[in-house]
Amino acid sequence: MKKLIPLFVFLTLLSMAMQAQTAKPYPIPSFKVAVDSGYARFEENAHLVKPDTSREKRDAHVKIIRNGPSIQPCQAQVWLYSLDGLDVLGPYTVACGATLTVEIDGREWGVLVQTSASVLVDVWIE
Repeated sequence: MKKLIPLFVFLTLLSMAMQAQTAKPYPIPSFKVAVDSGYARFEENAHLVKPDTSREKRDAHVKIIRNGPSIQPCQAQVWLYSLDGLDVLGPYTVACGATLTVEIDGREWGVLVQTSASVLVDVWIE
């Protein structure tokens, strides 16, 4: 039951992000994507980038960068989710200037970033 509550919260946030972002998610990799007080979704796409499923483990990287001057705290909440819907990792709090690195498996993955600041986001997997 404890595992279902974070999953429900994440699915609610993902639903809100999908409604707020009517365009398709940004591809992984993406660099310097502007996010202004809201959500951004990033997803691997098998048609564009075929994940190497023969490798068991990979590293997903999410870098948050302040976008312009501001006196408000600069950070973002980050979730990683498998596109098959079986796993959700996070939330992670990432301060501006920092890079989050999370070990993932060979499945296709997505990243959801939520922030109240104006930031640039880099997402890549290696």
